[in-house]
Amino acid sequence: MARRRTATPLLILALGPVSQACESSDSGAPLVTQHDSAGVQIVESFGALWGDSSHWHIDPEPVLDLAESGTGDPHRFYQVRGMRRLSDGSLVVVNGGSDEIRQFSAEGHFVGSAGGPGEGPGEFSNIQQLELVGDTMLVLDYDGRVTVFDPGPTLVRVMRPHHGISTIHTLSKGRFVAEILMEYSPATGLVRAAEALHVYDLEGARLDSIGETAGHEEFTDNETFSAMPLFARYSHVDTQGERIFYGASDLMQVEELSANGDLVRILRIPGYPLALTEAQVEAERDSRLDLGVPIPPQYREMTELLPSPETRPAYADLLVDPTGAVWLRPFLGASERGGPELWTVLDPSGAWLGSVGFPPRIRVTAIGTDEVLGIWSDELDVQHPRVMRLRRERD
Repeated sequence: MARRRTATPLLILALGPVSQACESSDSGAPLVTQHDSAGVQIVESFGALWGDSSHWHIDPEPVLDLAESGTGDPHRFYQVRGMRRLSDGSLVVVNGGSDEIRQFSAEGHFVGSAGGPGEGPGEFSNIQQLELVGDTMLVLDYDGRVTVFDPGPTLVRVMRPHHGISTIHTLSKGRFVAEILMEYSPATGLVRAAEALHVYDLEGARLDSIGETAGHEEFTDNETFSAMPLFARYSHVDTQGERIFYGASDLMQVEELSANGDLVRILRIPGYPLALTEAQVEAERDSRLDLGVPIPPQYREMTELLPSPETRPAYADLLVDPTGAVWLRPFLGASERGGPELWTVLDPSGAWLGSVGFPPRIRVTAIGTDEVLGIWSDELDVQHPRVMRLRRERD
């Protein structure tokens, strides 16, 4: 089976001569360099090409808000898990609170829905995710079922590729790559549960196994308790065309793979500041205990046992837009959230452009060439699926 090759310290030390450098800083040192080692291109950025400014902007007011574009139950949302745009301009929203998908016109008018709680064809037990292959919708349930819909939405088929699927990401040529949770490690303490990457066709047949990711961190004794660590690291995957983009979030680094799992490029920002102070770690620990309700002694003891990390994850999400630009959402602990977020952007060549500010309280689900789709929550935690204008221009 094809295996994903991983950058090792040996590879980093054995880099060949610089093949290309661009955009020198005032000191004369290049901001971006490109190396080649064993057929793998390594792009390293030592500073943002935009400097301290941002040349791309998100308009503060939404172009469309589906919670306000109509009335009635179809325009009330709860536990939204995803939002995507079809080729005719219509929008599809995964509403986890009702275990259904809802389709709206480009103007925000309700078109139709499918799903609902249940175990039958087209129903869901705990709907998780929506992905598109063209206008074909792939909807993931918690048990690994993938239901296929045409626009309408109209049920096509139900697939059961693997019960352990955690996320799916579409490739071209009618395929998708799935992250599959592997068996838990018998180790105790701070562990990471690896996930396999498998490629499937739209009938649910497995085509290839292309390696594995580092997965997510967990703190456990494998007997009485298991908890999410402070500043926990997760692996992140996204796809664009025939490429798979992967990051373990240990470093400000993204690996670009071919559809068969071969490592093609490494995009890296060496020295990106990730150090945590003792005060930041303790504030995060305190946020676990400040819930406004009495804390069970076992939960308090478990929280006090959580190890204190020295560094934060490099990012909390990875999205690739249609141009091939890579967007990295900053990792913020529970004690740090609430304000605007500055996403790190790498252009299609892999160079670090700079940061783009996103409004507070919005969870981004997709980034297009000139728009961003996301779920905004107001002060009462009412969810608003929104379309926001993205302007890729200089002030």
